[in-house]
Amino acid sequence: MTAHDQASERETELARIQAEYRRRDFCEPRLGKRYSLFNEAALLHAQSLERHLLAMLKQHKRTDLATMKILDVGCGYGGALRRFIEYGAEPANLSGIDMMPHRIARARGLSPAVDWQVGDAHQLPYLSGTFDIVLIFVVLSSILNAELRQTIATEVCRVCKPGGLVLYHDFIHSNPRNPAVQGITCGQIRQLFGRPGARIVCRRMTLAPPIARLIAPRARWLADTLEQLRIVNTHTLCAITLD
Repeated sequence: MTAHDQASERETELARIQAEYRRRDFCEPRLGKRYSLFNEAALLHAQSLERHLLAMLKQHKRTDLATMKILDVGCGYGGALRRFIEYGAEPANLSGIDMMPHRIARARGLSPAVDWQVGDAHQLPYLSGTFDIVLIFVVLSSILNAELRQTIATEVCRVCKPGGLVLYHDFIHSNPRNPAVQGITCGQIRQLFGRPGARIVCRRMTLAPPIARLIAPRARWLADTLEQLRIVNTHTLCAITLD
């Protein structure tokens, strides 16, 4: 395949992703209710993610966040970075980038002190080795083109400082009813982010959403118990330390 063909495929994939994000944000109002924290299944997921995220930061000795520069790749409306402000990060040290202008506009309105930019993850507008922590949450599963997915993972590692930490969160199983996304297995994560000196630690989490939607509103204790078993968990949170 020529470089021109590769570029054409990349642009086609980026256009598809943008169209899919617009559909989710503007044409699927039911998704807003599904991901609302007033939904018990969504609350279960959010609290699980926060618990595992804080444990992973503590495990990797990143509890003093005040001086750390942090980037969120595919930041959406900025919720993850606002959580990091609650954890002790300084807004002036935070950056978020997303390809959807309306998401960045909303994030900027909510947290104007953070550096928000509209841009693509495969060409991050930051110098190499800029950030102490880079987040990439539920991004790569939306990318069906393997070359573009690898390019983004490489860019994420490029802008992270030597000795820095990449925090990756996404689902590992594909949804046969949603061909617009593709699960990323733990083996694929290691291929995407593996490089000499890299250390990757992964935690399975999140009770399968269909099960959570059925059980969490009726018996939260049972949903918590099933999630702890990890047998029917669908997501992973990974800490990738780069040397």
